[in-house]
Amino acid sequence: MMKRLSFISAMLVLAGCSQSLPVGDSYFPLPVGATWEYDVTSDINNIITHDTYVLSVDRTIDTDAGEVIVRRVEVPGSIGIEYWLRKEKDRIVRIAQRIDADEQAKLDRNPQVILKLPVTVGASWMVPTELFVIAPKLEMGMGTTKMPKVLLTYTVEAIDETLTVQAGTFKSCARVAGIGNFALYVDAVQGFRDIPVVNREWYCKGVGLVKVDRTELLQSAYYSSGKITMELTDFKLP
Repeated sequence: MMKRLSFISAMLVLAGCSQSLPVGDSYFPLPVGATWEYDVTSDINNIITHDTYVLSVDRTIDTDAGEVIVRRVEVPGSIGIEYWLRKEKDRIVRIAQRIDADEQAKLDRNPQVILKLPVTVGASWMVPTELFVIAPKLEMGMGTTKMPKVLLTYTVEAIDETLTVQAGTFKSCARVAGIGNFALYVDAVQGFRDIPVVNREWYCKGVGLVKVDRTELLQSAYYSSGKITMELTDFKLP
């Protein structure tokens, strides 16, 4: 569950359209008091599960390096996570994270880019990521296998898409694709293979993150495989 919380990275699933309307023209609005709720569908090893993730902008913190925006991710029954964000002239970055069990936030070794600003087609950046789906199967005796991090290259593919999710239909959406691969010894028959990882995100003006599709696929009896989809079900912007 903690890995899926990071995938974001994660109340009841709301049906129908949100009562809120887009506010402003930012692809990633971060006003204090804003909330977003998502239905997260995991299809792993052909087993489908659902969770509801609640994201919110909890507060801001003044530091010597500028204002830090604290964004929380909560799932009922799980420990909450805070992501500390900073909006710079040409990008929004994550600089630290903290789970509720920790007294202090842990700084990232390097700031991780969430979006480059302004959002334009062709803009590109790189972000290291953990695997969220592919993992050794404990029942196959693979519990000690250490999985690598994957370097994804993110590219803004479009900025004018129309997207329909449970929360409604939104225009002026940017589609951002993160694509990478890693080498994995699959089994004695397949040997080492390059395994693709694809992460697509949609950000809509005046709303923020509306949808994520994460795919990590391979054919193996020793590793899990599948995809995770996150869709906005409701949001409130002050």
